[in-house]
Parts: sequence; structure tokens; C-alpha cells
Amino acid sequence: MICFIKTCIVSAQLLNSGSYNNATLTTVVDSNNVVHDISTFYKVQNNQFNLRGYLIFNSNTRVDLYFDSGLKSQKRNRSKALIAGVTQLVITSNNSHISFGVSTKFGGKTTEVACTDDSGTGRQFFCDNLATLEPFTQPKNNVNTKVELKYRYKF
Repeated sequence: MICFIKTCIVSAQLLNSGSYNNATLTTVVDSNNVVHDISTFYKVQNNQFNLRGYLIFNSNTRVDLYFDSGLKSQKRNRSKALIAGVTQLVITSNNSHISFGVSTKFGGKTTEVACTDDSGTGRQFFCDNLATLEPFTQPKNNVNTKVELKYRYKF
């Protein structure tokens, strides 16, 4: 058992881990029904893997951790991400308890590289859907923070 300042880890588990590949588009059809090969644009160029696990402390506190190695391709990149969460359990009686927690994501920002219209206008668009009528903009980096409060009563 590992202890630090009277708080000990009483349980730990690696829930899952492993390598994976994002499903990527290989062809796209433009507004003139012409099929374009985009297989090289989104081909994954790095080893993708993730780890997910948790630690439970003797103070009825659970810490959840998730790591993702990100994505690198010619037209889309996603930075490494760490999701960390803490949940506290408060036993209110023999039949009920309250749990409250917070989790947030650090990293995981997606960056797109635009394709450029070859008509000479220099118009930029997303390569994966050839949306030439929409202006190209970088995806917003959402702050993924979650707060949770639960009350449970056992009948």
C-alpha cells in the first residue's frame, strides 16, 4: 500500500490500454459528382495509443486518469490529451450516499490544414468534405470540464 500524508491508495486498476487507428476517409465527392482520392491527406503517421485507469484512496476519493497520444496526419493533427477527474464519496447514512466530482481535459486540440481551390481564387476549404462554400476556420478548442453531483438512496 502506498501512503502519503495519512492518505493511502487502497485500490488501483488499469482499465484498458492499447493502440488504435482513427478511421479515415479515402475518397470524397465534390459538388460536380467528381470523386477525389484523399487517402494520403488523413493517413495516420504516428502510433496512436491510450491508457485509462483509476486510483481509490482510503479517504473515499477516486482519481480517474486517461491519456491519449494524439493524431498526426498531413491535413489533421490532434495534440496529446490527459483527462483527469476526482470524485469524493460522502456516506450520509446506511441507506444513502452523495458523490461529487469534477473532471477536465488538458490538451487534445485539433488543428486542420486547409486545401486551397485551384481556380486561382485562393479560397480555402476543409479537404475531408470539399466544403468550398463554407469559409475555412480552425476548430474551436473546447474546454471539456464536467462537474457532477449524485445522491443515491438504497431502498
